[in-house]
Amino acid sequence: MWQHRHKRQNCFLCLCCLYCTLNRVNKLNIMSTNTVSEIKGLVVNSLIVNSTITSVENCLQMCNLKMRVVGITQVPIQYPNTYITGLIGLSGKCTGFISISMPERVALAMVSGLSMESYKTINTQIIDGVGEITNIIAGGIKTKLYSTQWTVNNITIPSVILGSNYQISYSKGIEYCSISFEIDDEESLTVQDRVFMVTSSLIQTTNG
Repeated sequence: MWQHRHKRQNCFLCLCCLYCTLNRVNKLNIMSTNTVSEIKGLVVNSLIVNSTITSVENCLQMCNLKMRVVGITQVPIQYPNTYITGLIGLSGKCTGFISISMPERVALAMVSGLSMESYKTINTQIIDGVGEITNIIAGGIKTKLYSTQWTVNNITIPSVILGSNYQISYSKGIEYCSISFEIDDEESLTVQDRVFMVTSSLIQTTNG
C-alpha cells in the first residue's frame, strides 16, 4: 500500500518519505508551530490541510487519544483496512464532502474515549459515535475555513457506511486531499489497525 515514491510530481508522501521530510523540518506534528506548507516539494492546499490537521487534533483530544500525521495525498485512494466510514456534506463558497475512514480498532478507541465508556465490538453506539466524530471534525474544518475562499456555510447530517466494498467517483476539478493519521495504541499489532484517513473533496462555487 505505502509505495516508496520519491518523484515529487506524484503529489504523494508515503510513510517513509514523510518521515525523511519531517526530519528536515524539525519533525512536523500537530503540536508544533510548523505547517504542512513548510514541507518542500509537497504540493497540497495548505489551508485545507492545516485546517484538517487542527480539527482532527482537537477531536482526538476529546477522545483522549494522541496521533501523528503519517501521510498526505492528492490522489484518490481507499485504505484497504477500512471498516467504517463517516461522511458529511458541505456547502457555501465551496461544495463537497468530508469523510473519515477507519479500521474497527480505531473506531472503538475513538468512540470509547469520546463517550468515556469501554466498547469491544461494533454496535449502534459505535455507529452513532462515528457520526458524531465526523460531525466534530467537519465542524472544526468549517470554522477554520471561515472567511476564506473555501468558506463553508452549511453541513449536512453525517452518514455512516459499514464495510469497504464501495467506490466513490470524483468530478474533474475537485480539490482532493486525504490525510492519514496514526493513533498511539501500544496493544495494536499492526500499523493498519492504527491508521485512519480524513479526506476532503471540495470544489469552489459562485454561491455562498
